[in-house]
Amino acid sequence: MEKRKTNFVGFLGLLVLLLSVSPLMAQVTKNVTFQVTLAEWYDLYISQSTITFTDVAPSPAQSPATVQIPANEGPVNVRAFAIMVPASSLTLTVVANSDFHTTVPASTVSWTVTGAGYQAGNLINGNAVTVGSWSGSILHWHEGTLNFSFLRDYATQEPGTYSITATYTLSKV
Repeated sequence: MEKRKTNFVGFLGLLVLLLSVSPLMAQVTKNVTFQVTLAEWYDLYISQSTITFTDVAPSPAQSPATVQIPANEGPVNVRAFAIMVPASSLTLTVVANSDFHTTVPASTVSWTVTGAGYQAGNLINGNAVTVGSWSGSILHWHEGTLNFSFLRDYATQEPGTYSITATYTLSKV
């Protein structure tokens, strides 16, 4: 009878062990979806918000009576930054919002450039002029300088103090 009791106790022990382990072997799975939205980013830095020119006296030997006057501020640093889809292009444009005066058109302001993708040009009243253009990359970081000058025409420009505003726009094309 002892042997039967031991087998029965052993069997009960094994049954209890199996019943206690059984829930550990069960499993439940859950799926989790991860989502991220990556935005396009644009930034434009221009080191000067005001550009000034100081008139110079004409030289009697000048013919025609014009002279290029460099900006008092010297070269203006520009940085165009963007993260965008690679099939797009990035363009920096400028629009003069008016002329200085009826005798002093916005186009008297011109610039030369340094830096890949930047382009020399003149302001134009009411029309966008390309200052820079880039393509082929997701990450754009383009640094350069603009060297402004003013074309003084002593024969046609009426003396006075004039100012205009020009709007620079960095955009995906």
